[in-house]
Amino acid sequence: DFFKDSLPVADLYILARILHDWTDERCIELLCRIYKVCKSGGAVLLVEALLNEDGSGPLTAQLYSLNMLVQTEGRERTGAQYAALLTASGFTNIQHHLTGKIYDAVLGHKEI
Repeated sequence: DFFKDSLPVADLYILARILHDWTDERCIELLCRIYKVCKSGGAVLLVEALLNEDGSGPLTAQLYSLNMLVQTEGRERTGAQYAALLTASGFTNIQHHLTGKIYDAVLGHKEI
């Protein structure tokens, strides 16, 4: 249980299709736990289906979001929304990259 069990110390944490399951509050809780054990100069990589900033698509991400609303507490988010979660957890120099495929990438760094 990554909300209760101790997390290993590492340079890079990869959360693939994890945060979309949870509310903003639970996401921040998990990201804060990761930030605390992340090595100085390390990072967290989020692999998620990013919504357009205006929420207009892409269709696949919108359908994933509908599914998350029905089955979990979560939802799909925009790059800016993930950046806000990472910032609230202490991460900086946040970048997101749209791949043109189903999943995109968001990277947040822990200062040295």
